[in-house]
Amino acid sequence: MAGLNLLARLLLIFIFSIQGLCWDPAWREPIDIGKLQMSETNSIVNLLEAGIRAEHLRQKAIANNIANLETPGYRRIDVEFEKLLAKALGSPGAINLSEIEPQIHRPKQTPVKSNGNDVNLEVEVGQMVKNTLRHKTYIRLLNKKYNQIELAMGIK
Repeated sequence: MAGLNLLARLLLIFIFSIQGLCWDPAWREPIDIGKLQMSETNSIVNLLEAGIRAEHLRQKAIANNIANLETPGYRRIDVEFEKLLAKALGSPGAINLSEIEPQIHRPKQTPVKSNGNDVNLEVEVGQMVKNTLRHKTYIRLLNKKYNQIELAMGIK
């Protein structure tokens, strides 16, 4: 159980620190990681799977943005997941991770070029690198979790 809580804490710190959410002044109280019911193996697996789904969708959004780099009037899209997860963690009551779905949105704070397009190749490549690192981390943590399950069952 201690290893599971440590794994959950490391994952949440990683997710939130990449997005800059740990220092969000809107948070009045610390996140209660116990709300995730980490004593259940299913919870950590669900958390990792939700993160993988979000990164998969984000990779598609980045590819779409790059494909439309020169399309007049195209506005870039992004995926919102980490803020939804943080909001769910900050709310009272039990958390159902299967209900936290990543959402596509259009950020309005990006500078628009003369043709009405706001896609910046350097930004998109940077986002792709960050996304790839997050995705690899989720996969590695999920693999580690499955290895722990196999070890507990005596398969390895």
